[in-house]
Amino acid sequence: MNVKCSLCGRRAVIRIGYAGVHLCEEHFSSYFERRFLEATRLLRMFERGERVAVAVSGGKDSLTLLYLMSKHADALGVEVVAVLVDEGIRGYREEKARAAEAYAKRWGVELVVKSFREELGFTLDEAVSALMEDGLRYKPCTVCGVFRRYLLNRAALELGAGKLATAHNLDDEAQAFLMNALQANLPSIAREGPRSERVHEKLVPRVKPFYFIPEKEVLTYALLHGIESPPVECPYIVYSLRHPLRRWLNEVAERDPSVKHRVIALKNALAPLLDRGGPFRSCRVCGMPSSGEVCKACQLRQYIERILASR
Repeated sequence: MNVKCSLCGRRAVIRIGYAGVHLCEEHFSSYFERRFLEATRLLRMFERGERVAVAVSGGKDSLTLLYLMSKHADALGVEVVAVLVDEGIRGYREEKARAAEAYAKRWGVELVVKSFREELGFTLDEAVSALMEDGLRYKPCTVCGVFRRYLLNRAALELGAGKLATAHNLDDEAQAFLMNALQANLPSIAREGPRSERVHEKLVPRVKPFYFIPEKEVLTYALLHGIESPPVECPYIVYSLRHPLRRWLNEVAERDPSVKHRVIALKNALAPLLDRGGPFRSCRVCGMPSSGEVCKACQLRQYIERILASR
């Protein structure tokens, strides 16, 4: 069916279900970029003159964020640098990394790579192998997430970045809220929003310009602008609670296009009422921010090293 744009009558490329409109390529791209820029302005995500580290995985979301940050760097008044974490996932990371490197070069953005192997002494593949020997006490996605956040923050610090921008979209945030709710992780619900404040001298504040933008719209924008990502999926996704929640939420959204927005509205209403946890201190092992005496990254690293050493 040749559906027409609700604004100009040209061929539509997407239906914005929650708004009840169809948009052509030109009007959708304008709408998408305007929302991106308005989010950064209204939520005061950036300060003019500061350096912003953009977390890049090589997926379409993060590549789209890097593209927009580089395209609008002058308007935002920021200097952009990209950071990629190489977890060491065979058959996956090398493909995504090549895409990130190619696009960063095309857009004239410096790309810094931090690898599990160099920074931690083992790859994620090796860590998962060790975890399985010990009964998989920690899931691969948990370990990966802890170490990725740790290395992204450390890279941003080393680069002198004032902000660390991530490509988490509306779908990601809705899924994260549901996971935290199911696990009764109230401090995470309280802390995770579109931007964070500097609560420790070594914790670079995070910003999420796509926080209110659905995944479908990010992917459509990427497709329209020729931003491609290798069609490979992380082999460890099957261990994640996010995987079934994502499918379920998408099924509900097929019948009710505004449900993800309402989930985020609920999260944002609850967050101010919840305990954010105690103040951050410095980890006695590495000196990085921690909610306890030893940060989670150091705890997991020591645990995995013990298993690897016992082989």
